Formats: sequence, C-alpha cells, structure tokens
Amino acid sequence: MLAALADPRVPELPGDKRLGRLPGKPHATKRRIRDTRSGVSLVRFGKPWKGYGTAPFATKQVLPKVRGAATRAMLVSCPVPINVQETVKDTALLAARWTLNHHPRGGKITWTASQPIKDGWVLAYQVGYKVKGKSRRSMAAVAVKEIPGAAKPALVFVTIPDAQRSRWRDINTAISSISTVKPE
Repeated sequence: MLAALADPRVPELPGDKRLGRLPGKPHATKRRIRDTRSGVSLVRFGKPWKGYGTAPFATKQVLPKVRGAATRAMLVSCPVPINVQETVKDTALLAARWTLNHHPRGGKITWTASQPIKDGWVLAYQVGYKVKGKSRRSMAAVAVKEIPGAAKPALVFVTIPDAQRSRWRDINTAISSISTVKPE
C-alpha cells in the first residue's frame, strides 16, 4: 500500500465522491457476461464493442482502434491481479495503479470518483499521458468486489481514450451492471 502512495503517478485518494454521468450517449445492452472465474456478471455491449481474446483476463471486450488513439478501449474482468489489502478500498487503489500498465508510459492518474458499492469499491479516474508530444487522456474505472467463497475479490476495469470520448458513458453502464455470480 505504501508503494502506491509513494508512486508519483498516483495521487492520494479523495474523500468519497460518486461517479457522475459521463459524456456521451448510453449504449443499449440486453445481454450479460458471466465470469465464473471471478464471480461477477457484467454487461455485454453490442456493436461496435466486440469480444476479444481474454488472456490474461477472464473476460474482455474492446472497441475498434481509432486513428490517433494511443490505447484501445476495453472492458475486462478477472480476479484481482495484485495482493489483496486490508480494506477493499485499498485493494481498489492498488488495482488502479496496476491498470497504468494498460495505458501509455508516463500516465498519471487524476481521481474523479471514489465510492462504495455493495461488497466493494469503485474508483474512477482520468489517466493523462503524452503521445508524440501531444497531451492525451483516457477515462477509466476499476471496481473491486468481494465475492463470498472466492479466494480473491473480482476486478472489473474499463478504460476509454479521449479519441472515443463519445463512448465514455459506457463506463457508467459497465460499472452499474456488476453483480455477483457463484465463482468456480
């Protein structure tokens, strides 16, 4: 935990702040993905989102690459890939730090939300970085949810670059869709 707080890319967590409505049009969904490895169920987005090879995650959905975007939008789930901390909020903080591995080098977090959910915690944030000298950013969120009978909590991570800002509302949909299922 001290390592995350000493990391200059990760600022101190703010007080509790709810995730507000993000820009963009909400994407209609009707289906769900059951991730029994992690113990969660979440929304399956329709086109233009599509399923993609899952490794190292349990589930993975992506948006098509966009010209000028340094990263690809993705929604993934898996058991938390880090050491579990004393509190679910601390585990979420370390998970958010871990997600910097999926953003361009030099990315720094700016918190936008920190809120409890049933049996878990959600952190939403922007990751700022430079690509070919231009400042860019992605909107992202992690949800860590404790699952009864599971060895580790579940992690749901979603990130969408600013080149696809019109899809940022999908983060609200993804985070609000998380529910518990019986783990393997």
